[in-house]
Amino acid sequence: MKIFELFNPNMKRNEFDLHDDLIFFMRNDPQFYRKEFHPFQQKFNRHCDAGRSVSAKAFEPMVHQAFEQYKNMFPVEGIEDKLTERDIQEICEKLQGEETNFYHEDKKKTAEKKDDIKRTI
Repeated sequence: MKIFELFNPNMKRNEFDLHDDLIFFMRNDPQFYRKEFHPFQQKFNRHCDAGRSVSAKAFEPMVHQAFEQYKNMFPVEGIEDKLTERDIQEICEKLQGEETNFYHEDKKKTAEKKDDIKRTI
């Protein structure tokens, strides 16, 4: 949620993008990130390092947990008790794409640093 949304008690569900907001929450809430998201990222990276792919479905349990914490922390009028299957699928696919991109960008940066070190030696 944006800062002005936090202080608006009349906020309606259709006035913000729940998918982006939930992903932002997952990445930026200190407790959720430390307990859920970061350990998942580490496991995701290990799978990628081993050459295995990670399906979008793997993100589902974490998305469900995030939504439960999110809706308790930010009561918004009209927010659903549960996410629809379509919402879950879209959020998971977006997370999978973002995490895959972050993984490959990190590997590319690491390789570039190693090349820079070899050139200076």
